[in-house]
Amino acid sequence: MARLHEYQGKAILQQYGIPIPEGAIADSPSQAVDIARQIGKPVVVKAQIWTTSRAGQNLIHFANTPQEVESIARDLLGKQVDNFRVEQLLIEEQVSIAQEFYLGMIINDTARAPMLIFSSVVGSCVEEISQQHPDKLQQTVVDIHTGLQSFQAIDLARRAGISGKLLLQLGSIISRFYQSARQSDARTAEINPLAVTSDGKLIALDARFTIDDYAAYRHPEMQIEIAREFDRNPTPLEMIAWNVEKNDYRGTFYFIQMETDF
Repeated sequence: MARLHEYQGKAILQQYGIPIPEGAIADSPSQAVDIARQIGKPVVVKAQIWTTSRAGQNLIHFANTPQEVESIARDLLGKQVDNFRVEQLLIEEQVSIAQEFYLGMIINDTARAPMLIFSSVVGSCVEEISQQHPDKLQQTVVDIHTGLQSFQAIDLARRAGISGKLLLQLGSIISRFYQSARQSDARTAEINPLAVTSDGKLIALDARFTIDDYAAYRHPEMQIEIAREFDRNPTPLEMIAWNVEKNDYRGTFYFIQMETDF
């Protein structure tokens, strides 16, 4: 599967009308400072690498001034984390949070259908939520022929303990999230957290999408370099192999077989 960075996932969500914080990508300290000045308020600086628990690894920082942003950017850019090197930072506005939720979708291989997951509490991952707060986490399998119905989206949030005006707002967000995941050919997608701001608005504070590798060719706008999931950056040889595979359904094994036949 092809993993997308947070900023790429948020771009998908925004296309479907799901609010995201104001922000942009920087690959240098000076660019990070420029973005912070354009935002004109306290910001969050997030390293864009494929790892979990970024906050616990000091890869997410809060800054009140452009000078702080520059210092943080200099510290993060080029940093080696596991087998990845930090090459991009997401600079975005800080948001005042009143409540947080988890929203996700996976392709359930047993049901052969998409499954939506909603929780009225958050954790570092959905597995942690299911273990610690099983009553707060609800699921629903979506019929691929009829799609997600609005009443199903509302009922998913209701079963997790949501009521009132917020229930209708969440139902709308859940429906749009499902459309964003399905239309992008995601195998998994999640918003963690989906937050209610202090002024009562819903906003996606993080986004993770993994795209079906067989569907990557349908989404040139995502600029997927390689549709494989590694615990490191792909090697030049792996990039060559992927470029062969994406243009020939027989893949690299076909060409290896041809070579051994001669």
